[in-house]
Amino acid sequence: MGGLLELFGRGITVDTSDLIWHWLDERRRTETQDLSLRERHLARIVDLMGESRGEAAMEQLRLYLFEYPACCLGRMAAAALALRAGNLQEAIEELNSVYMRQPTNTLMLYALGHCYERLGHQAEAIEFYQDCLKFKGYLQLPAQRLGAIYFKDGRRDDAIAQYEPLSRH
Repeated sequence: MGGLLELFGRGITVDTSDLIWHWLDERRRTETQDLSLRERHLARIVDLMGESRGEAAMEQLRLYLFEYPACCLGRMAAAALALRAGNLQEAIEELNSVYMRQPTNTLMLYALGHCYERLGHQAEAIEFYQDCLKFKGYLQLPAQRLGAIYFKDGRRDDAIAQYEPLSRH
């Protein structure tokens, strides 16, 4: 039982805002050659986020999104800043903007599941976590959270089905 409870708690302490920032930062680091003005602007915003200068990052991001409203990376950055500020509804709006353009983006799907789970909307959280796993079945965070929701809902068999592969790893 102790092992199950240990698994149940996993993923709950992960800072989704920080997860998104690291993802954006990694993308920026791998695409450093011949950056356009647009990409340099976004890279500066990611740097400000990394320096925990949220207000400055948000100010720059507003200008960036005014010029490039359909930019998924900019919307992910806005979602990360909204999460960092504790504004789940704003984060959902930004993530939904990405969902309309990139429905297979697993980080966005996980983040939407996270937001809905925190709001207590378990059915929506389950849906997004399941979608995330549909595209990349090996991801641990959505599987952990999905199992936790099943466990809380008394769906023991479903929780076990999620946790058995996780416990082997």
